Parts: sequence; structure tokens; C-alpha cells
Amino acid sequence: MSCFEIHPARSRPQEADPMPATINPRIVLIDDDPRLLAATARLIAAWGYRCETFTDGRAALTAMAADPPALLLVDIYMPDLDGFEVIARMRLIAPGTRIIAISGDIVRGHPTHVLAVSEQLGVDATIQKPLRPEQLRTLLGQLCAPASTA
Repeated sequence: MSCFEIHPARSRPQEADPMPATINPRIVLIDDDPRLLAATARLIAAWGYRCETFTDGRAALTAMAADPPALLLVDIYMPDLDGFEVIARMRLIAPGTRIIAISGDIVRGHPTHVLAVSEQLGVDATIQKPLRPEQLRTLLGQLCAPASTA
């Protein structure tokens, strides 16, 4: 008689599936102002979203082509590749991505001119700088729900 007992191996516990992207929607934020970028990204993350930041449109488009975000928040005036071009290209890469255009520019005394052009490109919403946190949070809530409402 043996002092060992043999038991069939149990199947390995399955690893939990990662959280669906809809629980913590990924937002890509593009702005050439690093301080504004960092401050806005902190707010967005505090509201329960995953936020990826870029200071230029080309790098952002490369990343978004491989993995489109739930929402793109893009400044209009940036060096090299402006927000208008980013929006137009994003509509080709991932037409279903929600887009918010932001700008602080005032053209001929009319602060919404640049944002009106953005709307013609098919953005889902526009917001003027300086960004008001409550306005941004409302827009994000309307366009993609976060994990929590803290």
C-alpha cells in the first residue's frame, strides 16, 4: 500500500477576461501645449476614463490606426499636422470614433468660427478654450460613459 494518493490534475483556473473597453473608455487627447495636456489628462483619468496623450497629430494617428479610441479630443491649431487634418484622417481610419474639437482661436472677433469648420468635418462636439471642467465632463458623459461617476 502506498502512502501517496494520485489525484487528476485540476484544470488551470481561467484568467479573468480584461475589462471591456466600454467600462473604461479610452480617450485620446491631442494638444501641443504640454501643461494643458497634462492637466486635462488628469481630469479625464479622475473621471474614470483611460486617457492617452499626444503632442502631435502624426504620432496620434499612427497609434489610433492600430487601436482606435472610443473618443478623440483634438486641438485645432497645432504645428506640423493641425486638428482639421487629424479629424479628416480619423474619419477615414475609424469613422465610428467620437470626436470633440477644441480651440481657443478667435477669428475676426467670432470665437466659434474655427469650431464651426470642425463641425463641417463631422465632429460630434466642439468646445472652446479655456476648457471648463464641468462642460468637458458633461460632453464626455454624453459621448462615452466612464466606469464611475465619482
